[in-house]
Amino acid sequence: MSVWSDCNAKQQFGIAKCNFDQEVTKPHRLNLDVGDAVIILKETTHWYYGYKQKDKEHRGIFPKSYIHLVEYNIVNGEFCIQRTDIVEEITKVLLEWGSIAKGYFLRTNPNFQRIRRKMNELNNNRAALISGNLPLDEMRKVKLLATAQIDTGNNLLGLDMVVRDDSGDILDTNAICTTELFEHHVHAVNRIEKANRLSSEQRTQRVHNKYSHNILLHVNAFVCKFQEDSDLLFTLFDGETHKPISENYVVKWSRTGIARDIDQFDNNRVLFTDLSRNDLSISKMYLVCYAIRIGSMEMKDSSESKRTSISIANSMLTAASRKHSQLSVSSNGSSGSNCEYIMRRPFGVACKDLTPILSKALDGPSNQDLPFIMCEKDTLDGTLRKLIANKDIGKIDSKMAVTIEVLRGDIKQIKEDFPRLVHTNVPVARKMGFPEVILPGDVRNDLYLTICSGEFSRIAKTSEKNVEVSICVANEQGYLIPGVMSIGAGHSPIDEYKSVVYYHDDKPKWQETFKIHVPIEEFKQCHLRFVLKHRSSNEQKDRSEKPFGLAYVRLMQANGTTIPQGQHVLAVYKIDHKKYDKTVANSYMELPATTAELQGTKPSISGLSLLPKDQLTIGVNLCSTKLTQSVSLLGLLNWSAHKETLEQSLNALSTVPGEEVVKFLQDILDALFNILVENDQPEKYDQLVFMSIIHLIETVSDLKYQHFLTVLDVYINESFSFTLAYTKLMDVLQKNISDAIKPREKSADGFETEESMEVRRLYKTTRYLHYVMKFVIRSRILYAEMNCNTDYVDFASRLQELLRMFIDMIGCPSNLLKSEGALLKNLHIIATDLMQVFDQVRLSVSIVEILEKFPPRRLIQSKMGCIKDFVETKLFTLPKCRAILLPVFCKHIKDHLESKEEIAECINIMNNILKLLYRSDVGPTHNDIRDIMIILLRTVMKAAHSLDRDTALVGKFFAIMLGILQRMDAQHYDYFVKDLHQRGELKEFVIDILLVFTELVSPSPHQKAVFPRDWMDMIMHQNTVILGALQHLSIVIMDYFLTPFEKQIWSNFFQCSIAFLVQSPLQLNDFNDNKRQIVFARYRDIRKDTAMEIRKMWFQLGQHKPKFVPQLVEPILEMSMMPETELRRETIPIFFDMMQCEYYSSRLELESYGDTKNNNTHHKGNFTEFKTAMIEKLDILIGAKGKGDAEYKQLFEEIMMERCSAHATLNLDGSSFVQMVTKLMDKLLEYRFIIQDESKENRMACTFSLLQFYSEVDLKEMYIRYVYKLCDLHMEFENYTEAAFTLKLHTQLLRWTDTELSPQLRSYRHMNCRTHRELKETLFFEIMEYFDKGKQWECAIDMCKILAQQYEEEIFDYIKLAELLKRMALFFEKILKELRHTSEYFRVCFYGRGFPRLLQNKVYIFRGKDYERLSDFCTRMLVQHPQAEVMQTLEAPGKDITQSDGQYIQVNKVEPIMDAAFAKFNEKIISNEIVKYFTSNNVQKFQFSRPFRDSTSGGPMDDVRSLWLERTELVTSFPLPGILRWFPVIDSHTFKISPLERAVEIMKDTNKGIRQLVILHKGDESLHINPLSMKLNGIVDPAVMGGFAKYEEAFLTDEYLEQHPDDKDLIEELKDLIASQIPLLEIAIMLHRQKAPDSLKALQEHLENCFTDMQQHVESRYGRKSCDLKMDRDSVVMRRTNSFLPALFDGSCNRLSETSMGSSDSGLSKSTFLPRPQTNSIKSTLASLSFNARPSLMHSPSTKSSKNKEKTPAKRRSMKKDRETLSLPVANSQWYTPPLSTITSTPEKEINTSITSLASVSNSSLAGPKTPDPRVLTEELTSKRPLRSEKDKERRLSRPASIATPTATIKNFVDTRSLSESSNRNSVETTDSTSEEDIRPPPLPAKTRDSTDFTSLTHSLDWNPNGYAMLNALSNTSTSSITTTTTMTKTSITNTTYEYLEATNFSLINAQDSNKPRPPTPPPKPSRNSKHIP
Repeated sequence: MSVWSDCNAKQQFGIAKCNFDQEVTKPHRLNLDVGDAVIILKETTHWYYGYKQKDKEHRGIFPKSYIHLVEYNIVNGEFCIQRTDIVEEITKVLLEWGSIAKGYFLRTNPNFQRIRRKMNELNNNRAALISGNLPLDEMRKVKLLATAQIDTGNNLLGLDMVVRDDSGDILDTNAICTTELFEHHVHAVNRIEKANRLSSEQRTQRVHNKYSHNILLHVNAFVCKFQEDSDLLFTLFDGETHKPISENYVVKWSRTGIARDIDQFDNNRVLFTDLSRNDLSISKMYLVCYAIRIGSMEMKDSSESKRTSISIANSMLTAASRKHSQLSVSSNGSSGSNCEYIMRRPFGVACKDLTPILSKALDGPSNQDLPFIMCEKDTLDGTLRKLIANKDIGKIDSKMAVTIEVLRGDIKQIKEDFPRLVHTNVPVARKMGFPEVILPGDVRNDLYLTICSGEFSRIAKTSEKNVEVSICVANEQGYLIPGVMSIGAGHSPIDEYKSVVYYHDDKPKWQETFKIHVPIEEFKQCHLRFVLKHRSSNEQKDRSEKPFGLAYVRLMQANGTTIPQGQHVLAVYKIDHKKYDKTVANSYMELPATTAELQGTKPSISGLSLLPKDQLTIGVNLCSTKLTQSVSLLGLLNWSAHKETLEQSLNALSTVPGEEVVKFLQDILDALFNILVENDQPEKYDQLVFMSIIHLIETVSDLKYQHFLTVLDVYINESFSFTLAYTKLMDVLQKNISDAIKPREKSADGFETEESMEVRRLYKTTRYLHYVMKFVIRSRILYAEMNCNTDYVDFASRLQELLRMFIDMIGCPSNLLKSEGALLKNLHIIATDLMQVFDQVRLSVSIVEILEKFPPRRLIQSKMGCIKDFVETKLFTLPKCRAILLPVFCKHIKDHLESKEEIAECINIMNNILKLLYRSDVGPTHNDIRDIMIILLRTVMKAAHSLDRDTALVGKFFAIMLGILQRMDAQHYDYFVKDLHQRGELKEFVIDILLVFTELVSPSPHQKAVFPRDWMDMIMHQNTVILGALQHLSIVIMDYFLTPFEKQIWSNFFQCSIAFLVQSPLQLNDFNDNKRQIVFARYRDIRKDTAMEIRKMWFQLGQHKPKFVPQLVEPILEMSMMPETELRRETIPIFFDMMQCEYYSSRLELESYGDTKNNNTHHKGNFTEFKTAMIEKLDILIGAKGKGDAEYKQLFEEIMMERCSAHATLNLDGSSFVQMVTKLMDKLLEYRFIIQDESKENRMACTFSLLQFYSEVDLKEMYIRYVYKLCDLHMEFENYTEAAFTLKLHTQLLRWTDTELSPQLRSYRHMNCRTHRELKETLFFEIMEYFDKGKQWECAIDMCKILAQQYEEEIFDYIKLAELLKRMALFFEKILKELRHTSEYFRVCFYGRGFPRLLQNKVYIFRGKDYERLSDFCTRMLVQHPQAEVMQTLEAPGKDITQSDGQYIQVNKVEPIMDAAFAKFNEKIISNEIVKYFTSNNVQKFQFSRPFRDSTSGGPMDDVRSLWLERTELVTSFPLPGILRWFPVIDSHTFKISPLERAVEIMKDTNKGIRQLVILHKGDESLHINPLSMKLNGIVDPAVMGGFAKYEEAFLTDEYLEQHPDDKDLIEELKDLIASQIPLLEIAIMLHRQKAPDSLKALQEHLENCFTDMQQHVESRYGRKSCDLKMDRDSVVMRRTNSFLPALFDGSCNRLSETSMGSSDSGLSKSTFLPRPQTNSIKSTLASLSFNARPSLMHSPSTKSSKNKEKTPAKRRSMKKDRETLSLPVANSQWYTPPLSTITSTPEKEINTSITSLASVSNSSLAGPKTPDPRVLTEELTSKRPLRSEKDKERRLSRPASIATPTATIKNFVDTRSLSESSNRNSVETTDSTSEEDIRPPPLPAKTRDSTDFTSLTHSLDWNPNGYAMLNALSNTSTSSITTTTTMTKTSITNTTYEYLEATNFSLINAQDSNKPRPPTPPPKPSRNSKHIP
C-alpha cells in the first residue's frame, strides 16, 4: 500500500509537461494540460497529490513523471515561478499581447502578423534566457534585444511605454527627479523610433570611432599553374602616388595550391588598420598582390596541370606538402640549407580597385576576384603599372578569390565587436604612417625601408648581372642583429632580407618594401648593410659566386636625428675578397655611405674600393613615437648646452610638426619649465616660454592629438615638479591681461586700428587659460607642501588680484569679446581647480562678480553656457557656495525666459540644477528650493502655459515646473504664499496654477496633451506631484480666500480637483491586471485622497454653498461615479447637502444661505435647480460617457434615502426625488447597455423608455433630445412612418404663434428657426415627407389640413396654401393609384430572465416590415436574439421558463381589429384601397384564434358542429403604427366562438367578398376574369367543401333549434345571409357573362345552371332578397369609376372560400406577395387542377408557375417521392400547425370538364398585354431578403424531418406535405378554420429552415360555399390510387379525419407500396436550431 508523505518546500510547485486525462475513467485523478501549474501537497513513490493553480477546489493525483518541478516565489498568496526580472517581464508581456492579438485576429487587423512575429521572437528569447546556456555577454545582448522587441511591440499595440536604463532594466521611477524621468522618457521614445526604423538596427550599436577604419582581407583561393612554392604579398596601394599605404601581408603558397604554412591553413586573413578618412577618400585605392616564386632561376617544367584551390578550408595538408613547405625560405630569410639552390624570382601581380567597396554606405563582406597576370620579363612594379593602366596585359586566365570587409573603429573596439572575425591569431598590417588620431599608448618605432633601384656596371662580365641584394641590421661592431626585420604581417621576423632577382638586369627596379623594428636603446648604434651578389642560372656556378659589392647607411645622424625621410642614393663599394679582412666586420664604416658624402672623392680601404658607376637607391619612411628627425626640437631639448640659440629654438618650436611635438610632449614641457624657472633674463624669455607652453597646449588640443590631453593631465598631476613656476606664470598672465586692456590708439576717424598683437596674445592665453591655471595650481600645491603653506595669504591676495583683473578685462570697453568668451568657456574648469588652493566662498563671490559684470545683452550664449557648466562643477555641490551662486543663476535664467532668449539652454540649466538638488550627497537643499521657487516658479509656469503644445520644449518646461513643485514642502508654500501675498500676486498665482493643472490632467479636445498617453510613468508621477500641490493649495485657499470669499478661485479648485480625479490614467478599474498591479505598487490609488480633499473643501464652504449649486452637480456627480466604494460613500452625501443648500436658500437675492436659518418665511422651499441639473447630468454621464453602474445606483439610493428619511423637512420631497433619480439611473443603465446592441428594437425601446420618463418629469430639453435620438434611429433603419410620428412629439410642444423659441425647445436640425410657428411649420413639412416615404398618405393629409387651416385662416398665405393643396391632392391620388403593402402584425412573447429587463416576460405586438412573412420575422427575431429558442406552442409557460436564465420567444401572427370609428365604411360602395388602410393602421386591438373540437356537441368529431374557436383579443399601450414598430400588450382576454357564430362570420365574409368583386370588376374593365370565375364556380358548384349546404345540415334543422333554443337569432341571421347571397350571385353571374370570352361560354352555362338550382332552393326555403347593387346597361351603381386590383386577398373582403374552409378569421398574411414554392394548400386546389389559378393570383403568372413546378420538389424535404412530386392544396394554417383533414384525390368524373377550358383561358388572359395586376408579384419584390446559396440548399435538404407527422386513418393514404401545413389548436398563428381536427394536440415540428411558411399567404381562393355538402359526398370515395404526376388532371379533394403519432415513433406509408415500412424520423432537439427559417 502506498504511503503518502508531505512534500518538502522545494517540491511544492511544478508545471505539467504532458497532457494527462484519466478523470472520466478514474475520477480521483487530476486532468492536466501541458503548461498547467500545479501545487503539490503530498507525494508517494510515483505519484503526487495536489491541485491546479487555476482550479483550487478540484484535487487529485497525477504522475510524477508528468511534472517538471520549478523554483518558486509566493506573491500575494500565489505561487509564481522564480525567474529573472527580464524573463518575468517577457512572460507578462506575452500574456498581455496574447489577448490583444486574439482581438486583432478576429478583426483582421493588419498589425496582427507583425505582433505575432514579435511574440514568436520574444518567446524564443525567453527560452534562450531560461536555458542558462548563454555566456554573460551573449545574455546581455539577448536581454537588450528582448527589451527592444517589448518596447516596439508596446508601441505598435498602443500600450504604455516602459522606461529603462542602459542595461535594459526597468527604471525605479521613485528614485529619480521629475526632469530626469522626463529625459528617460524622451530617450525611450528615440530608442523605440530607432528600433522601428530598421530591423537591422534593433541591436544596440556602439558609437564607432569615426577617425579609425579597418579593412579585413580573407584570401580564399588562387587559381594558377604552380610549379614551385610562392610568397603572396598583399598590400593596400595608392594609385595616385603609386606608393604602398600599408605593410605587406604574406601568404606562403605551396605548389599544390594551398597554404604551405600550417599556421595559415584556413586562416588566410589579415586586418589592415589605422586607415584615416583621407585614406578612404583616395580616388584610387587598390588591393595589390605580388607573387614571388621561391626556386631556381628558371621555372622548372612540370607535367602537373593547373591546380585550383577552390576551398582552402576543405583541403588537407599532406606529408608531401609539408615537405615542400620546409624547403621554402626559412624563418630568417635565408635558404633552408646552404646546399639548396633557391632564390626569390618575380612571378606575377594581381590587383583590384577597392574604391567602389569603400564608398558603399552599408558595411558587410564583399567577395572579389583579383585578376592575375605573370611578369614575363618585366619587373613586379612594371607589371603592376600595366595592370592598373589596363594596357598590354593580354588575356587574364588566372584569378585570386578574396573577401573584403570594412570595419569601423579602433583595433580594441573591433576585437570586442567582432571576436569571431578578428581573433587573437589574425595578423595586423598597420598603415606605413601615423593614424588620423594618435593614441598615447601607441608606441611605435618602425622604419620602413624600400629598395628602389640600382645601377651596376658589368666590370669583367660580358652579360648583365642577375643582382640579389641582401640587407641586414648591424651594430657598431658590424655584427648582425637578429630578428629585427619583417617581410610583412603573417610572416615571422627574419635576420636578413633578400631581394627579388631579375634576370640579366644591370639596372633593376625592385620597389620592395619591408619593415625594420630595432629597439630604441639600440637604434642609435645600428646601421643597415647591403650586400650585392650575382646569382647564376647555373646551380654549380651559383654556389661558387661571391658578393661583388657592399653598401651601408647609418640609422642615426651625427646631430642626433634619425635618417631623414625620403630617398637616399648609397655608394657601392667593390669587395676584393682576397684583400678584404672579414675579421674586422665594421671596417667599411670609415667610408662615406651616400654618394652625397663622396663629394667627388674615390675613397677605399683594404678590400673595398668605390665603384664609381654603381649606386643603390633606397627609400626611408620612419614611423616612430620615440625618435625625431627635427633639429629644432633637439635644440630645444638640449637648450642648456646651446643657450646661445635658445631664443631661436623657442621661436622654432611653432614650426615643429605636431607628430613630433606630441611624441616628446613631456620632455618639451620639462625643458620649457626649466627655462622658465632657471633663465637669467625673465623679461626676454618668460613671455617666449609662456607662449611656447600655450602653443604646446594648442597642439595637444587639436582634434588629431586630442587623446594626448590625458598625457598632459597625467604630466601635470604626476610628473610636473616646478614649485616656483606659479609665480612666473601669474606674472606673465597678469602682464598679458594688462597689456591687452590698455587704451589703444585710434585712427583719425575715431575707429580702432586692427587687432593688436597683445589682444591676439590675450585671446590665445584665455583660450587655454584653464591649463595654464592647472600648472599654476599644481605648482602652488607642490610649493605649499614643501613650505607648509606659509605664504598662503600672499598667494591668495595675488590670486584675488588676478581674478580682479579678469573682472576688469570684462568691464573694459575695448573689443575683447573673443577673450571674454574664451574666459567664460573655461571659467568653470578654473574655478574647480582653484578650489584646491583658494577659499571657496571668496571664489564663488568672484565668479558672481564676473557674471554680473557682463552687460545684459553681451555674450548671452557664452554666459548661459558658463552657468550650465558651473552647475556641473564640484563647487556647486557645496551648500555655502550654492547659496551664493544659485540666486544669480536663477536671476539670469528668469531674465532670458522673460525675453525669450536661449530658452533651450535655460531649460537644460534648470534641469541640471533640479537633478543635482535631488541627489543625497549635496547637503541640505531646503534654501535652494526656496530660491528657485521664489525666482523661477511663476516664470516657468507662465512660459510653459504660453508655449504651443506642438513645441518640443513644452514637455521640458512642465517637467521643470513639476520638479520644483515636487521638492516644495509646507514651509516652502507658506513662505511663497506670504511673499506673493505681500506683492498682491497671490490670487493671480492660485488661478494660474489651478488652470495649468487642469490643462495638464484634462486638455481640451483641440489641445495636444503635454505628455503622450503611453507615458504612464510620467503621467502618474505628474499626478502624485499635483495631488501634493492641491493639498497645500487647499489650505492656502481656505486661509486667504474664504473671507473675503473669492468664488472664482473656489470654483477653479473644484473644477481642477475633480478633473484630476476623473482623468483616465487614475481609473485603475479600466486597466488590465498587469498594469493595475504595476500602478498600484508604484504609485498607489490616490483617488480617495483627492476625493477626501474635495469633500473637505465643500464642507468648508459654509454659507457659500448655494453659489455652487447647480454648477458643481456634474463634476461632483462624475467624481462620485468612480468605481471605488469608499470614494462613493464619501462623496454621495454631498448631494444631500446640495439639496439642503438650495432648499434653505433664500428667495431674496440679498440674503445669504445663513440668513434663512433664522427666517423660515424666506426659504426657497424646493431644490428644483438641483433636481434638473441632476437629471440632465445623469443623462450625460451615464448615457453618453458611460459612467456609473448598478452598484452605484444601489449605493446612491441607500445613502440618499437614509439621509432623506432622517430629515424632518426633506422626508417626502427628498425621498420622492431619490426614487425618481434611481428610476432614471435604472433606465439610463439599461439604455447604455442596449444602445450598442445589434437589436435595433431594443435600442429604440430604451430610447422610448427614456423619452417617456423625461415627458413625465417635464424636462423639455431632455425630452426633445431623445425625440431626435429616436427619430435618427428610425431613419437609420428607414422606418419613415415611425420617424414621422416621433417628430410629431416635438410639434406638440410648439404653438402656432410667433413667440420666440426658448433654448429648451430648439431643434439642432433647424437652428435657423427662431419662432414657434417657423419651427412647427418646418417640422410639419419634414413629417409629411416622412409620411410620404412611409406611404402613410392619410396621415400626411391630416398634417396638410392643419397647415392649410393656418395658411387660410391665420396667416392668409394663399401662395403657400396653393402649393400645399397641390401636394395634398397628390397624396389623395397616391392612395388610389400606388401599390401599398398592408401591414402585418405579430405577437411576440419574451420569456426568461436572459432578456434585458424591458423585455423579460412581456408580450409585444410588432408591426412587420413590408412583405415580411412570419418565417422571415421569426428569423429576424432570432438574429437579434441569437441565444433565444422559439417555443413551439402557444401554451402559457410555467415558472421553469419564465424564471429561468434562458431566453425563449413565442411568436404568432395576429389580425388587427379596425377601430369602431371607421364603421362608417361598412355599407358604402367605396374603393377598397380607401378602406384597406383603416383595417391595418391606427389599430390598438388585435386578435388571433385557435380551433378546437368539442366532443360535447353531440355530433361526430368530423362534424362542423364540433369545430369551435378560442379567440384572444389583445390591446396595446399605443396604436400602431406609432413612434415605435411595436408596443407592449396592456390587456388581453380570451373567449370562445361557437360553430354557429363561426358559420355566420364565414357567410358574412363570403357575401362581402362577392360584393367587392362585383364593384372591382365594374370599376375596372381591364381586370382579369379568372378570380371572378373561380369564386363563382366555388360557390354555385361547391364540389369540394360542400358550400352552405353543410351549414343547413348542421344548424338549420328543427332538431338543432330544439337543442339550442338560445341560438334562434343566430340561425335567423344565418338564413338571412344565405338568402342575401343569391342577389349578389345573380349580379356577379350577369357581370361574368358580359366579360366572359367565348372560351368560357361552357363555364358560363354551367354557372347559370347551377345558380338556377341554388336560387330555387334558397328562395323556396328562405325567401327572396334584394341587393343595393344594381345592374344598369353598362355599369353597376358605384361611387368611383376607376379602381385598381381588388383587395381580393385582403383580410376584410377577400375570404372567397371561407364557406368551404370554415374560416373567416384566417391568420394568413393579407398582403404577402413574395414568390413561394407551390404549396399544398386547400386554398390552391384549382392550382392542382389543369388551370393554375392560385399561382396566378398569389405568386406569379401561370407561365412562370408552371416552369417552376418541376423545381419545387427539390426545395422541399420529404422522405417520400410522393411528397416531392405531389402538389396538393393545404388548409388555411400556420407553418407549425398540423393538418385538420386529410386530402385525397377523387375520380376525374367528379369535376366538370368545363374547368379545363376555364384554366386555359385564365392562363392566356393572365399572360396578355393588359394592365398588370399589381397584386401579382414576382421574386423581385422580395425586399432585403438575400437568395440562398447552393450550400444552404444542400444543408436544408439534409435536415431531419418535422417532429410532428400526421398519419392517415384511411388505408394506403399518402403523407403529403399538406399534412403538416394545416392549422391546429396549438398554432402559434392559426386563424379561424373549419377544417376538422383531432382533440389531442400533436407534437409540434422542430424549427427548421426548410419548413414552408404558409402563414403569410394573404388571401385564398376559397371554393364552393356549399362545399360541406360536397365534402360529405366525397368522403366515401375511394382513395386507394393517387395521381402523382407533375401535371395533374381534374382532381377532387376530400377532408377526412386523421390522427397524430408520437414524434419518437411513427412511420409514413408509401402510396405506391404500403408494404415497405418507412424508417422512423428521429426527433430534433428543442434548441435554437429548431427555429423556422423559410
